[in-house]
Amino acid sequence: MCLIWFLSLFWPFSFLSVGRDDETFDFRLYSCTYQFTSSVWKVLLPVDTAVASAILYLIPNLVVIVAAAVILSVARRVARESRRGLKWQGVLTVVFTAGVYSIAFLPNSVYHIGQLFVEEESLKSELFVRFYRVADSVAAVTVIANFFIYCL
Repeated sequence: MCLIWFLSLFWPFSFLSVGRDDETFDFRLYSCTYQFTSSVWKVLLPVDTAVASAILYLIPNLVVIVAAAVILSVARRVARESRRGLKWQGVLTVVFTAGVYSIAFLPNSVYHIGQLFVEEESLKSELFVRFYRVADSVAAVTVIANFFIYCL
């Protein structure tokens, strides 16, 4: 757990330590981001991007899927031992919540992990800009969907 906190602090700490005044406007999401003009970023950026991609996109998706599988297996075992049957409302809630979360963050994960392997100029093309906007917007589906999932 401490390792995850340490790695999570690495990304913002590197922003503050390398270039505090290195901000620019990101036209993809219409927000301010860092420009990465310092020569130190040539070494740090691949490390930072790989760590951030793993922490923000890969690990949470895996944790949600594994946790859902564990919850479902425990529920099945408990239902078998008590001979009452499985509560399908709980099963559907777990499956839908894990499914919506994974599907909603899949485009964002694909973009951020894929940017490690794509040239910098290709990321500025119209296709990647629109894909990034859509991927970021689709992530908001989890907030909207949770209300409907829990009303089952």
